[in-house]
Formats: sequence, structure tokens, C-alpha cells
Amino acid sequence: MNQVLILTKNILAEQEIQQKLQALNYEVFCSAHFFETCTKKIEYLEFFKFFQFVILSETICESEIMELIPLLENQSIRVIRKVEEKVTEVDQEYLEKALLSAIISNDESVDELRECLHSLKNEREKELVQESRKFVHLSNKVSLIHPQTNQSGEITSEDDYQFLEVLHHLSQTETKILYILIQAGSKVVTRENICHLIWNEDVNKSHLASLSSTITRIKNKFAQTNLSHKAIQTLWGKGYRINPELLERIQRNESYVSVVMNG
Repeated sequence: MNQVLILTKNILAEQEIQQKLQALNYEVFCSAHFFETCTKKIEYLEFFKFFQFVILSETICESEIMELIPLLENQSIRVIRKVEEKVTEVDQEYLEKALLSAIISNDESVDELRECLHSLKNEREKELVQESRKFVHLSNKVSLIHPQTNQSGEITSEDDYQFLEVLHHLSQTETKILYILIQAGSKVVTRENICHLIWNEDVNKSHLASLSSTITRIKNKFAQTNLSHKAIQTLWGKGYRINPELLERIQRNESYVSVVMNG
């Protein structure tokens, strides 16, 4: 059983999301009182250890979110912001900085919620595994392409191991986004265009929020490598562009290109 904490100012506003989570067999604790308490008494933060996810309701204003987020930063918990319609600039900024794990709304279907939470759970499990490892271990999938890594048929550095490990741990959607940005080269790709290419339907706020959280996951995964800057550049109000260093590194290695194209 996975536990979800919903912090809100009005528990009636959370009935719909609570029902969807319970339909997915999540144990949900919804509280208005605890929100008021945890922002004032630091010792109450221990309570968060009982949950895997915390959802910050749209009833909580941005100034209160700005006070609460730093308190949760060092907690082993996935922080999700729930919005009514529009994702604000503050929410977007926190998402890009990985202080938020995802942004959802009441309009999310049960299927979308299931996939979002499952993805976040898998990410956390992988992080715990990596934290416990002192050295990089190759997955079976990486090992299979070992002879094709470079012209000499050998992987020459730990950096190559790490890079291949990241590429093979990208989800299908993450790989598609990376491929779209690679195809664009140095050009900026709008968020709307990426969403249309990924989902092949009219863009909605759910797609945009999902894209933002997916971009953040890609950045976090490549943060394990020796890239000097973030894997994807965010240009506010314009869209996304791939890090030139990452673009060059992928383009000059046929094995990397093959992983991205066939991922």
C-alpha cells in the first residue's frame, strides 16, 4: 500500500482526487489542520516520513507554497502540486528546479494519475539504489551493446558507462522528447509542439504539466553524468533546447544515436 498525504485548506475540494487515488488502491490522508500546523512547528515534519507522496492543493496560495517547499526539500517524499487550470510561473520554476516532482489537476484521468505516480515511484526506487552504490553497474541491456560502444569495441571510461546507463533508463516518452530536441539541433522547440508530437492530439494543460515533469526527470537523470550544464535548457515563454554539449556527444557516437532512435 502506498500512502498519499493531501495538504489543503478545504478537504471538500479534494474529494474527486481522493476518490481517484483510492480507486488506484492508494491510502489517502487529507488534512487542512496539518497544513496549518506543519508550517509553524518544524517537529511535525517527521509526520511526512509516513508517506510516499504529498499533494499540495490548489487551495494553498503561492506564498504559502514558497514557505512550505523548503521544509519538504530534505524529506524523502515526492511533492506534487495540484492546480485548477493554469500552471503558474512559480509552479513551473519549482518543477524545473526539481523541488516539485509533478503537477496535476482534478481533470487528470485515473489512467494519467496511475502512470504519473508509478513513474515517480520508480524514479525514487532507482535513486535509492544509486545512492547505495559506490560504482556504476551496467544493466543487462547496456551490456548487450558493449561491443558496439566505439570503433575499438570497448567502453573506455566510467563516463561512458554512466552515459549509457542514463540513456537506457529513459522512459519511452523521455526518449521521444530527447529525440525531438536532437532533431531540432540548436533550435528552440515550443512546449506545444513537443506535446503535439508526443501525444498526437490537441494540447491541453495536462499535457503541458506532464511535459514539464518529464523534462525535469530527464535533467535529473543526466545530472549523474559529467555534463557541465543541464541536459535541457529551458527558455521561459519559448520552449526547450538541448544542451549543445549533450547534442554533440550523442551525434558523434553511433551507439548513442542508436539507443535514442530505437528507445
